[in-house]
Amino acid sequence: MFNLLISADPESWDRSSYELDRSRAAVEYTADEISERYKFFDDTAIEELKSFPTLFVTENEQTESRIGYITDIRLRRSTIVINFEFIPDLPSLPIGTIEGLRNDIDLGRWELSRTHWAIKDESLFEILLSKGCITQEQLDAQQEDTVPPPPPPPTLAIEQTVEVEVDTSKVFIVHGHDDIAKLEMADFVKGLGLEAIILHMQASGGRTIIEKIDDYSNVGFGIVLYTECDIGAKRNTLEYKWRARQNVIFEHGYLIGKLGRSRVTAVVKGNVETPNDISGVVYIAMNQNTDWKEELKLEMRNVGYEV
Repeated sequence: MFNLLISADPESWDRSSYELDRSRAAVEYTADEISERYKFFDDTAIEELKSFPTLFVTENEQTESRIGYITDIRLRRSTIVINFEFIPDLPSLPIGTIEGLRNDIDLGRWELSRTHWAIKDESLFEILLSKGCITQEQLDAQQEDTVPPPPPPPTLAIEQTVEVEVDTSKVFIVHGHDDIAKLEMADFVKGLGLEAIILHMQASGGRTIIEKIDDYSNVGFGIVLYTECDIGAKRNTLEYKWRARQNVIFEHGYLIGKLGRSRVTAVVKGNVETPNDISGVVYIAMNQNTDWKEELKLEMRNVGYEV
């Protein structure tokens, strides 16, 4: 997920704040379900929007575009005032770059000619990396600067063969590219008075991905989101099925090995193929009503969570 801010004034991004009509914020060129989540700018929405990377663009790319974050959002009767900062480790994007990324970032036909604030359900950094707009070294450097410092080394480990006290104040969330499902699950966890641990929001501290997973998964419960992110089929067949991202499958198995099956629950959104070698694991359907929330709370209570 990322913010796309487009302004008619070529000097807009030379300042540290920007004012936009509320009728053009989180509505235009934004998917309906995303717009419904953010267009009212409640406290939760504001905090989430500030966590998304942001593209700062001028209409028809009169100037080079910049990459940064929104640092503050203030609501007025008919306008919204934002403060922002650019990421110093990432370069400006030359004129024409945004047009070249049109299909990748879901840019509307006339969107570059319209002052507005859109929210896109795409992974901005992955796109910029794949197109050579930024390098992995630059991305690693900005992540070191923008995330909080890592927590102290864990003082407990969870072993299936040893009775130990576990941290029931945190829940580790594994997810794919469905940001709406990820944010909805994080809201649910926070609503229970617990801390939601989402890996990409935690500091790297020079560690590899697997080292981060190991360090941050010293918790009492894990939730794995199976969402319609990839498609696949057996060799020599054309029976394609929706599948979760490969990292989701891997981290699901890793958490089962570390925490035990009773402390890991998979939540399935949509018609997603699930791994057959762990078919004995309980899968909860993420439906339109709140049944899945009650089922999750039951699983958490069974392992000592007071929810």
